[in-house]
Amino acid sequence: MAPVISLVFGLIEVLVGLRFVFLLLGASLESNFVTWIYNASHPLVVPFGTIFGHPAEVINGTLPGSFFETASLIALIAYALIGGVLFRIMTPRS
Repeated sequence: MAPVISLVFGLIEVLVGLRFVFLLLGASLESNFVTWIYNASHPLVVPFGTIFGHPAEVINGTLPGSFFETASLIALIAYALIGGVLFRIMTPRS
């Protein structure tokens, strides 16, 4: 079970990490890959979105050139902690 947890939380970390970097660098929404990453990672970041809020442009459905999305950073930390705890619980002790 521990390898499955590692795989799932690893994929979550990659998705949210790419979202964070793409937003930070102002990646173009014209790229299908960037749009897919934003859409796939959005449900993972939403629970953390209200902690510090979003710029008005994001709320209205557009993105500024680039910005530091705190929700993504908090999500990265939270999912790493949750994954680490679950991995620790599921790993058999010898």
